[in-house]
Order: sequence, then C-alpha cells, then structure tokens
Amino acid sequence: MSYEDFQVEVIELGSRGVPLTVANVVAHMRTPPERVQRGLDKMARDGLLELEVDESEGFVVYRVRGLSTSAPLVRRREARPVRITRMTPVMYTQPSATMATPKSVTLAVVLAALVPGLGLAYAAPIRVVLAASLVVLVLGKMLGASLVFAPLFWLFAIGVSALFGGLYAVRYNQEGHRARLLS
Repeated sequence: MSYEDFQVEVIELGSRGVPLTVANVVAHMRTPPERVQRGLDKMARDGLLELEVDESEGFVVYRVRGLSTSAPLVRRREARPVRITRMTPVMYTQPSATMATPKSVTLAVVLAALVPGLGLAYAAPIRVVLAASLVVLVLGKMLGASLVFAPLFWLFAIGVSALFGGLYAVRYNQEGHRARLLS
C-alpha cells in the first residue's frame, strides 16, 4: 500500500467516527503496527493529523485536521469492563508489490565503505550517488599522487561514505522509498 492510499484509508476511518489510534487503524486496515505507526507519524509531520493524548488511557489519539464527521466521536472518560464474546485473530498481510522492502542498514554501511560514493546506490537517490561518486573520483585522482594525502583522503572518504550509506538506509526505511536526508 502506498503512502497516498494509506492517507485516504486513515481519513476515511476518521470520517466514520473511528478513534484514530494505532490499534484501531491496524484492526481496520490489517497492516502491521510498525508500518501504521510510521504512516500516522508521517501524516502528523505533514500536518494532516493532530495528536491528542488520552490521559485516562495513556495512548495517542490522532485527529484528522479539518475533518467534520457525521458520526459522533466516542471518547471514554472512565474505564469500563469489556466483555469479549469472540476473539478474531488479526491476520497480517504480506507486503504488496508497491510496498518497498526495508533496506539493511548494515549492508548499506558495508557497501558504502567498500566503494565510496558508488556504494550509496543501495539506498540513496541517484543524484546523490552520482554527485558523491564524481567528488570521490575527482579528489581521489587529484590526491592520488601524494603519499601523505592519498591515504588520509581514502580513510575520510570511506568513513563519510559509510556514515551516509547508513543514514540513507534509515531514511529509506522511514519513507519507503529513496528520499533526501533533509526534507
């Protein structure tokens, strides 16, 4: 499920008066909790949702910004005993073809360290890979003749490339696609 489809589903749930908690969205959408949490947090960062903390229960309730619902929102002020008549197990679906599989941060660091610049291609946007590769090639060629600066440059290039490889893998896992580090 793409982020846009997730947004539509969450807003539709909110319009039906369903309290937007991670558990409710998981139950309605049959999506793993980690993915739901990331999606709701991203929607809040994008300004589509507002966060409210239910102090009596101690969990976060999201509210769709600008949505007026036809169904009344249910807010529990006191704990009431719940009678469970039948339990239905929640079945998690396998990721669809449109959902990106998470990138290994360890593998991203190793690839970026082995091939500075070009190793970023595992998780970074192609523009970043091309720019970093060009910088490494040009500076490597310029400093390659120096016995003092060449080893220092390559150590620096390996370290910086490995660091950015890991950062881009983490960013990829947060967004579900290749994305800039700063948005």
